[in-house]
Amino acid sequence: MKDKKFVKNAEYPGGSEALKKFVKENLCYPKKALLHRVEGKVFLKYQVNDNGDVHSIVVVNGIGYGCDEEAKRIVGLLKFPAQINKGVRINTKFKIAIYFNLPKAKTVKINYVLKRS
Repeated sequence: MKDKKFVKNAEYPGGSEALKKFVKENLCYPKKALLHRVEGKVFLKYQVNDNGDVHSIVVVNGIGYGCDEEAKRIVGLLKFPAQINKGVRINTKFKIAIYFNLPKAKTVKINYVLKRS
């Protein structure tokens, strides 16, 4: 069966779940944000050309403390497959929100035995 769409937009290999997994595995919480206990969402816009290259990364709404720069770095690492659109070169526009959640504090469990002499 012939594909009815004339233009194929870029899609991340594996879909949105694979994209979330990639972000989670590669995100490094900025030290300045950890120190100031900053968490929140960084909203970005970016484009992917017909070769699958990410470009024009712009922070739409940031939270500062190094999180905006880290979000841009993560988006810059994304790799998309090249798209062949019958000779037409297109850019696909995307929006993404990258979440910065402070790591949960680990509780330490101490077992002790009190012996009386």
